[in-house]
Amino acid sequence: MRIIKKRYLFLLILGIITGFYLSYKLFLEPKQAAPTWVLPEVQETTKKFITEETLINQIQQKQQLITMEVEMSEMVTLDDSWGTIDIFKKTQGVKFYGIGTFIVDLSSLHKENISVDNNSYKVSLKIPQPTVKSVELKEDKTMYQTPENGLMRFGEITLSLEESQMLLKGVKEKMFNKMNNENFISDAKKSSEETLKGLIKAITLNNTDSKYDVEIQFQ
Repeated sequence: MRIIKKRYLFLLILGIITGFYLSYKLFLEPKQAAPTWVLPEVQETTKKFITEETLINQIQQKQQLITMEVEMSEMVTLDDSWGTIDIFKKTQGVKFYGIGTFIVDLSSLHKENISVDNNSYKVSLKIPQPTVKSVELKEDKTMYQTPENGLMRFGEITLSLEESQMLLKGVKEKMFNKMNNENFISDAKKSSEETLKGLIKAITLNNTDSKYDVEIQFQ
């Protein structure tokens, strides 16, 4: 009888311990914290951002050929003056640097866009005009000039996060519009033509001893 009681007592204790363990694992044990990061140069550094798992919704195949990159700079003057009186003046120049990219989209290239004349050793190719793909700012190269302050103004000009984002967006738009200038478009066409000619000539020379002339036409 004592042996049976001891067995029941052992099973009861084991069940209680198991129950506490499972309850702790399911309800009380702290979960592993998600990775956090803090925005640099923000006054309220107590604010944190919890990242979730990145989900890939769609993968698209691209057939874009980068044919030219443009290094640009844009000078912006920050003005925090109080009125037009010189003693309340407060301005600061900021110089931004960026790289713009021109691409030729080859996804619409079909057989009718390519003509090969083996008798005259000539290849003709019709392609879309190069377009501006993107503008990326090189924020590590940004140069801040010394503020010009009136007698009653001191320190540098500080921007909020929202103001900084609006400024960067405006600078990128200015650079983007500048790249769509006729001079840049003309240079992009020349660069695209040279790039494609070199590519096609390399392919033909690799498959035949004859040297083909290449003609590029923009649609």
